[in-house]
Amino acid sequence: MPKLFTTIVPPSLKAASEAFQFAPAVRIGDQILVSGIAGVDAEGRLPPNFRSRAENVFTTLEAIHHEAGATLDDVASLTSYHVGDIHSQLRELVDIKATRIQAPHPIWTGVGVTQLGVPGALLEISAVAVAAKGSHG
Repeated sequence: MPKLFTTIVPPSLKAASEAFQFAPAVRIGDQILVSGIAGVDAEGRLPPNFRSRAENVFTTLEAIHHEAGATLDDVASLTSYHVGDIHSQLRELVDIKATRIQAPHPIWTGVGVTQLGVPGALLEISAVAVAAKGSHG
């Protein structure tokens, strides 16, 4: 029986997707479900500071949504997972998010955790967007 979803794998995430056997995102009808995205750069390295890592997360989220024919303004739900000082991280994340996602704002849940799948990661964000196929491009 065919799967009722299609996978979304931007070229920049193809190697990681194959190595770890996961899709960065899937589309189910008008919904785009995005896996947890860590703050690695284009070479797969973690920058030294939280702000750069958070910027990388949003850059990757933009690439995934673009591949799906959507934008970050289609995001309806965000979940952020934080290692370390969640309160200072949330303040910084609000500033970054404000430059990437316009109002009306999606729902957002921030969760403190002890560790993430990428060793040394401080942040991972998953998202759900709603966008009709072909609505952005």
